[in-house]
Amino acid sequence: MLIGIVLPLQAAIIGQMPSFSEVLYITAEPCTSESGRVEPNWYFSYSVNAVGTVTRSCYVRYNDQIWIKGPYGSESTFPMSYFTKPAEAGKADASPEVKQ
Repeated sequence: MLIGIVLPLQAAIIGQMPSFSEVLYITAEPCTSESGRVEPNWYFSYSVNAVGTVTRSCYVRYNDQIWIKGPYGSESTFPMSYFTKPAEAGKADASPEVKQ
């Protein structure tokens, strides 16, 4: 059986961090509660494990720390320096060559 989870295509990934057997992504997308209410000052994040399972979370940046609220009340804190910009984002930011 194949189960897919669709992530917001508009969510700009601003950082990624390998963590154990997962990759954690932070985005510029506002985080919403399960009721659909936008959580002030919180942003959407998610992790993808080795078999492709996606886990949704929310994060807030405080000074140089990323504080993540995951499912079931789990919380984690990481330095912002652990997150790098994804390689694909760098390609999208590159300006096209102008030929004369």
